[in-house]
Amino acid sequence: MGFQCGDIILMSKDSLIVKFMRLFQKDPCTWGHVMLVKDENTVWEAFWLLRETDLHKRLKKVKYYKVIRKKDLTEEQKYKIEKFAKKLLGRPYGVFRIILQMFDHIFHTNWFTSKADSKYLQVCSSYVAWVYWCACKYKFNDVPWMSCDPDDIEDDQLKHPELWEVLFENRRI
Repeated sequence: MGFQCGDIILMSKDSLIVKFMRLFQKDPCTWGHVMLVKDENTVWEAFWLLRETDLHKRLKKVKYYKVIRKKDLTEEQKYKIEKFAKKLLGRPYGVFRIILQMFDHIFHTNWFTSKADSKYLQVCSSYVAWVYWCACKYKFNDVPWMSCDPDDIEDDQLKHPELWEVLFENRRI
């Protein structure tokens, strides 16, 4: 598979976060983590830190994942994706945003996360959404970047097949 800058990898390990999200979401929730592709061998992700890591080693550690590509990304947008993704590398994972996302899911709102609009408070999905917002002015599922979760990214891809290409999918049915 030829990865390109801007490709998005949705991942799940049946984590505690996914199980919790399933309790409160109206639609199915499969993905608990998301990474943004830099190039053929490298991804950016929010783990304990916002970091750059080996794409192939990360994929070997997960059983289920889905790779999507925005069909109309320009070279200029890919350049901007790389520029913005690098800006936050080394920052700590935004644990507080996860707590706010939990409240959002419980109360079916984006109010809690929308109040935490600091770009320095990132989890995996808000990081990807922030980079896409800065580089392309793109909102996943019409959700502000600070409220975006992995499920919003997939929902957007499913709603807009004319904009997104699925490069690979391996998920439990």
